[in-house]
Amino acid sequence: MNDRNFDDLAHRFRKRIYGGLKGDIRLAVLNRDLAPVLAASAAEYLKIVDAGGGQGQFALDLAGAGHRVWIADISADMLGLAEEQVAERDLEDRVALLQLPLQSLAEDQRVPVADLTLCHAVLEWLVQPAAAILALAACTRPGGYISLTFYNRRALEFRLLQRGCLRQLDRNRTSGDWSGHPGSLTPQNPLLPEEVLNWVAQAGLSVVAHSGIRCFHDFMTPEMRDKLPPAAIVEKELEYSRVDPYRQLARYVHLLLRK
Repeated sequence: MNDRNFDDLAHRFRKRIYGGLKGDIRLAVLNRDLAPVLAASAAEYLKIVDAGGGQGQFALDLAGAGHRVWIADISADMLGLAEEQVAERDLEDRVALLQLPLQSLAEDQRVPVADLTLCHAVLEWLVQPAAAILALAACTRPGGYISLTFYNRRALEFRLLQRGCLRQLDRNRTSGDWSGHPGSLTPQNPLLPEEVLNWVAQAGLSVVAHSGIRCFHDFMTPEMRDKLPPAAIVEKELEYSRVDPYRQLARYVHLLLRK
């Protein structure tokens, strides 16, 4: 098994992950959790490294706010889409695009020691996610922050249970491969939050914020979602994003960490 490269799915990835209400919920949680970090640096720009950043949607917003951003990814196609957005938004003087793996960030002289390192929806596509957390810590300055999101295996298990896919659940747990059909955006290695928190502690990182992303959205029927104002769903997602057991079943988990 190799780390996933999204050259073949770059355009679909942008639409599925960052578009619509799902993207609005994701951005609302990230913006809320990172607001204190960004507010504390209001007088100066941050050096931000987006590890496995792909098209860099969130990072480019930070560049638009005046920060300096380095987006690193192994996918040339994803970086090509990021380059289009950089040019369209006139951010060439604030954004650097680098084709290199997350594991090499701390060794590459083009990459600064980061005030804030982003790693969003990357760990679940890696063969060795625990080692990746150590790599993220290595490229972050002491006192700096890491914004980490990952696909929650508990949410995937619950979805399979909810649908009655008991044999598939047993097969996935036995094989360790949770990926769906070819071209699926279901990750090959969804992670257990308790395992990730253990890796974080072993890396010497402290948890500043722990939130769920899409705690109930994915369990609603499309008909019910369509009846409600999107803003009302986002508001309730924010309200319950730090409340267990809802946080435990969120599709993604966001950890804001400090080195």
